Formats: sequence, C-alpha cells, structure tokens
Amino acid sequence: PMLPDSLNFTLNESNEHSFVDLLLEDAGIGFEDDPAASSPAQKKSSLGTSNPSKSPSTKSRKINAFLEEQGMPLSICQLVTDLLQAERGNSFRSDTALLSLEEAIFDLKQMATHSQRYLQNGTCLRTTCEKTSLFNQVGDELHGREEEMSALMGMAERVSLHVRTPSMTCSYGGMHPGFSQVNNFICEAAFLSGHSGSGKSSIIKRLISFCKKGDWIVLMCKFDRQVAPLSALMQSIDACFGSFIPNKGQDGQYSPLNPMDQETFGRISRFMLTSIDNESLSQLCKLLPNFSKISPLLMNYPQKRERSGTVDDTLASITKASKRVSSPDGVGSGSNRLNYLFHIIFKALCSAGRPMALVLDDLQWSDEFTVDIIGDFLQTAGCSSDQFTEQESPHGGLLLVGSFRDNEVDADGFLMNQIKCMEQSKPNIKVKRISVGELQEHEINKMLSHKFCLPIRYTRELARLVYHKTRGNPMYVNEFLISIIQRKMLTFSVKAQRWTWDEDSIDFHMISKGVVELLTTKLQQLPCDVIKALKVASCFGQLNDSIIPLLDLGQFVPNMHEALRLAMDEGIVEKAGPLFAFSHDMLQESTYNLIPTHERKPLHKMIGKSLAQDADILNNAELCTLAADQINMCKDTEGMLDPSDQGLFCRLNLAAGKHSVAASSYEQAQGYFEAGISLLHDNPWEKQYYLSLELHEMSVIVSFMDGNVETVSSRLCEILSHSKSF
Repeated sequence: PMLPDSLNFTLNESNEHSFVDLLLEDAGIGFEDDPAASSPAQKKSSLGTSNPSKSPSTKSRKINAFLEEQGMPLSICQLVTDLLQAERGNSFRSDTALLSLEEAIFDLKQMATHSQRYLQNGTCLRTTCEKTSLFNQVGDELHGREEEMSALMGMAERVSLHVRTPSMTCSYGGMHPGFSQVNNFICEAAFLSGHSGSGKSSIIKRLISFCKKGDWIVLMCKFDRQVAPLSALMQSIDACFGSFIPNKGQDGQYSPLNPMDQETFGRISRFMLTSIDNESLSQLCKLLPNFSKISPLLMNYPQKRERSGTVDDTLASITKASKRVSSPDGVGSGSNRLNYLFHIIFKALCSAGRPMALVLDDLQWSDEFTVDIIGDFLQTAGCSSDQFTEQESPHGGLLLVGSFRDNEVDADGFLMNQIKCMEQSKPNIKVKRISVGELQEHEINKMLSHKFCLPIRYTRELARLVYHKTRGNPMYVNEFLISIIQRKMLTFSVKAQRWTWDEDSIDFHMISKGVVELLTTKLQQLPCDVIKALKVASCFGQLNDSIIPLLDLGQFVPNMHEALRLAMDEGIVEKAGPLFAFSHDMLQESTYNLIPTHERKPLHKMIGKSLAQDADILNNAELCTLAADQINMCKDTEGMLDPSDQGLFCRLNLAAGKHSVAASSYEQAQGYFEAGISLLHDNPWEKQYYLSLELHEMSVIVSFMDGNVETVSSRLCEILSHSKSF
C-alpha cells in the first residue's frame, strides 16, 4: 500500500512535532496533551502481554486510528505508533517505543521481504495458525542456522560448478581449491552432529530442496534402528532410480522420460551395463527392481538379460560361487562382491553429468559395513585418473552430507574413525564437521518475530521466557509453543489482529523435564484409536500401505488408515508415496514408550502373527522379513511363543534369511538363520531334520560369504555329527 503524500517527511531537531502535525492536519483533527499520558504514577508497559499496563499517548492513539481508517496494515500502524512513542519529551515511553534505527530498518525489510505475512492483517484463526508453521512442521525459514546453511550452500556450489563447467574453475576464476588438476571427480563431505531435536534433519531437508530445484541427483537414506542399515541404503538407491520412472497416463501407459532424465539415465545405464558381468547384472536387477524397469539399454544387451527368477535360484548361484572358491582368500568373497557392486552404482550415479547429493541421516544407527562401503568408495573415487581405466573413472562431483547424534556415537567407534580417514585422504575429499547446537535467545526472538508477524521488540520478553523453559532446543521450542497455544496462554486476538500472551501465566507454567515428556503429553491427548494405531506403527521403522489390511485383521484398531490420517493432520506422522513414517524419530520413541514394558513383546507377537496370515508370505520378501523381525523381538522370552507356532516361525526366519541373501545382506541373513535355529524344538535333528539341516547349511554359506570363519567351523561340525544318509 502507498502512503499519502503528506506522510513523506523529514525529521529535524528544530521541529520535532512536524511529523505529528502533518499527520493530524491530513486527518483534519487536532490534539491536546493528555495529562494521564504524562502522569508519573503511570507504570511502564510490559512487552507482548495481552493486557499492557500503559496505553499509548493520545497522539499515538489518534495517529494509529487515522492510519487504520486509511486501511494501513497493522504492521505499519505499529511502526508509526512506536516511532511516536520515542518522541523527545515523552518521559514515560512504552516498552514498544522504537529507539533503534536498526530495528526500524529490520521491520521495513521484513515487510518488503515477506509482504504476504506482514502487510495483510490476520482475521482467520486457522490461516494465522498455519502461517506460524508450528502445526504442520513445514517452515519457510530456518532460524539461527544461517552459518550452517551458508557452509553447506558453499560446498554445493563448488560441486555444481565442477560438474557443470569442464574447466573446473570457481566463480572467482581460480582453480578449485584443494583439488588436483588431474582429478575429474571431486567430493565435499559435511557431517552434522548434535543432540536429538537440534534441527539436523531440518537443515538436511532444506539442502535437499535446494538440490532438487537445481536438477541434482539426490540419494536420501535415513537409517532406522528397526531396519537393517544395508537394507535401508539399498532401498534408498532403488528409490533414487524409481524417481526416474514417469507417471502413468489414464490409458495405463507410462509417459516418456523428459529429455534431461533420459540422457541422465542413459549415461547411468551405459556405465553400469559395461562395467559388470552377467552374474552381477542378475544380482543388480534383484537388488534394484526399479533399475531393470526403466533402463532403456537393457534390450541392447540380450546376453546380459539372464536373471534369476526366484530366491532359490539366486541362492543356488551364490552357493555354486562359494564352492568354486578353494583358497582362504575366498572367505568373505560375498561381502567383497557386494562392496564392488555398490562402487559401480555410486560411480554410475556420479558419472551422469549432473551433481549428486548423497544424504545419510541418523548415522548413529548405521553399521560398520555400510559406513565402510561409503568410505571406501570416496577414498578410491577421488584418486587421480591414472589409477582407473577410462571406463571406470568417475566423472563428476559428489556432495556427501551425514548427520548423527553426537551423544550416541563413540569417539573411537567405526563412524568417527571413518570420518578421520576421510579427513586424512585430502585432497581427494574435503571434509567439514558442523556442530548443530541449541538456539540462542536472540535467535529465538527472531524466530518468534517471524512466526507471529510482530516486531522483535514485541517478542523479546516472550523469547526470554521460551529460552528459559526450553534451553534453546529447536524441537523443544516448537512443542512448547504448541503447548501454550493449546492451553490458551498464547492466543490470536481477532480484535487486536495480532498474537497476544500472558507472560505471568507462561512464566508460572510447569515445564516438562524434557522434550520427550512434552511429546508424551501431546500424544496422550489424541483419541484412543489414534494412540493405538500409533503404538502399532511405532513397532515398525516405516509402515507400508500394503500391509495395513493385514494389521486390520489383527483388530488392533477398527480402521488403521483413518487413524493414521488423523495422526497426519496432527503432524505426528507423514506420508511419502505408500510409506507412513513418524515426522521425527523422537515422536516414534515417545510413542513406543507409551506401551507398558510388559505389553511390548506380546504386541510384537500379535503383529508378527497378523502378518503371517498372508498365504504367500514366504515368497514376499518385505512381508516375510517384517513378520520375522516382529517375532524375533520376543523369541528369547520363555513361554512367550506357543510350541505349535514355532515351526512356522522357523520357516519364516529361513525364508527371511534367503531373501536377505538374495539382496546380498549377509549379516542380516545370518541373524535370521541363527534366530530360526534358536526356535527349533528340543532334539531338532530327530523331529525337524530337514528344517534343521537347511537352516544350518544356510548359516554356513552366509558365514563363509561374510568372512565369519568361526561360525562356519562350528556349524559344519554340527551338520557332520547329525547328518543322515537316505
């Protein structure tokens, strides 16, 4: 909105009332000094309270009323009123008096930059709440993280420039610092560390959004304590390839790839198909179903289309390969082969002519093998080109971003040791550690100012209270604000068209001991069926749409889908494609902790048995492993599993182990085979001979492929001592 011409003025010392006079003259009104406004007995107002103890002077009130009549936004009315409060001769200024030029400029910049927020008066409570981004977990700005984002954006820019400009020069014209001229591949790695709820995932989401807008290849892997790390990484790679799959039209046919994606995936396909043999291609197509769906070049390589149709076919090829190895060097050959395949995949993605971002969230739940795969690739890919053939040498750049909870990682553990190795491999990799700490009071103040569309001088005292209650933990701050809104200590006044609050009530508000307790209180206020559905969901890492009908058969809640939809409305869970997941891992932990300790294992058993009702479960890799995982949660508790069910559970673990072997996850497979062996009846070689033999044989095979010699020896001895001839 444009101001009236009479409001264009110049302040000067000789006529300190000129601005006021011009305003009143334009309005056609006059004023007399208000004796009450200058009364010494009047108390100083308190910032941001819903009932300030001192009202503005008569001059300020008249000017404010005039501006409102002219249709000026509330933010402009506040600015002018606060400027008038700072007039010379006003001995009893309000706490909102604008005394700083910097604050005035900050207010004007906010209005110019976020005009939709600051220059539109709020009238609808729902719309105003949505503007705060407190309830939908989707904010339009990161507050107090400017330094961290600046560092990551700088790294992303350097990687992007290297890939998109063949000369490998930076914007300032010089050679990329820290990298050799002979390199055609660069990698920049950033590792974010901080406590749970410190905002690491929010920074990562902002970076991913930036990369996707810039046509990067983005591979996002979020590790989970309930999902095997290698499986999580493989699923993320498959999802990355799946992002190239075009949408289906109304006729059921896929629309063609756009030219850029077609060129990109063509390069990836050519690299992968010319770098691996038939056996590796078969394994790769099993590991990455989306790759085989969309590769435009597979038809050009008919000799490489020999694929194992079943899990048993894949196992037979692995067993055959292990029998061919007679030297001690063959021990662990399966893991080495898998490592090689991952290297080919990463090299192919980095050779696509587009910058690539590899994001690894919650690394504290990864394992040594998975972390070593990434580290080995980076340390070899960054070597000079004379160490690779022309085909193998990766062209391009990679931005690796990892995050982990620093209080859940050992200083001398595998993760920190791998980071140290990367740091020592310069100039191949440039590594930066970024500590994500708590928000400071002034950063919380800026955040509150932005969320509530108020000047920072209005929210300063509220920021002090929030910081005192939460100690600056970003997630705690968010949940605390939601809690005081729900308790009506912080409300939106339609009459005043702004957020108001009662500082005394907030100050006396009993704060929870931590964010977990606050989240628990929040969860307990949900409807009973929603809580039950969330408890079931918390037993999984992610919950796929396809298994919900089986959970409905277990009669946990009348309608699982509807309950999860209500949880989505509350911001507890979010949905990406067919997968439901908690919006933050702390919410999952808090929900799981709502289940009484003595009820947890029975719940896992009920979930496992519900999933096992599927007639084709043994051939369904995802369903079989999920059911086995749930059953294995309670297998060590005496009397928990019925003897009549143990045979089924043994076969479940056997099938789940086979699926894991087919996916080359040998450590996970070994866990299933060992679980199956532990569930066998007493004297199993007499009562369950064939099942016992197969479990022990599979344990030997995967132990050999994974390099576990001790288990190979012990299991072979057991087989030989009980084997029969028919």
